[in-house]
Amino acid sequence: MVKEISVKSETKSGYSNVAVHVRLGRISFDDALVRQEESILRWRTAGSGLPVIFSLEHEPVITCGRSTSDGNLLLPESEYKNRGIDVRRIDRGGDVTWHGPGQAVVYPIIVLREHSLRATEWVELLEQAMIDTCADFDVHAFRREGLRGCFTDAGKIGAVGTAVKAGGITKHGIAFNVCPDLDNFAIIVPCGISDHPVTRLSDLCEPAPDFDAVVTGLVSHISELLGLSTKIV
Repeated sequence: MVKEISVKSETKSGYSNVAVHVRLGRISFDDALVRQEESILRWRTAGSGLPVIFSLEHEPVITCGRSTSDGNLLLPESEYKNRGIDVRRIDRGGDVTWHGPGQAVVYPIIVLREHSLRATEWVELLEQAMIDTCADFDVHAFRREGLRGCFTDAGKIGAVGTAVKAGGITKHGIAFNVCPDLDNFAIIVPCGISDHPVTRLSDLCEPAPDFDAVVTGLVSHISELLGLSTKIV
């Protein structure tokens, strides 16, 4: 049974009840990381600028979370580089995954205590936002016991990988497959899961979904579950 999560935000000085949605377009992983870290630094030094939600597509990159087993990288790192795919070992939870064109990535930077959330509840909220977005396109999605992410009968469609920094500030977020080339997932063991295939929304609904509409849905559902309104800049 899918657990519904609804959280109300209580504002304090500097923390807004409006999430600023920043569309970054197609951007490298490194540049997107800088944008996240700048937002965190601004909050810590000036007490302003949060919550913010970044939406984007990454240039091709494989990210390895804290739980990554090297055996889930099926090629030498030099071969990924030869194929134009960066490899980054980063501070989020989870195993290895691929990001690139056709995949909607959303990085919400919030302060968990402002929403009375624990880290596990934050992950569940992000999963719920992806489940709700699938429902917007008449696709049934759900969680799988013992696994993280968003699943459909055809396979896993969305991944969650977050970090919670000092002060309960979140970093990283979700990756949702709208219309990527699924062959990119064949060169890794995605999220360390070998017994569930990877799928994409464009294979599960007709007509093919509009990418921006999917992004808007993901951001809107995250904001609603947090009890926030959204402002696009």
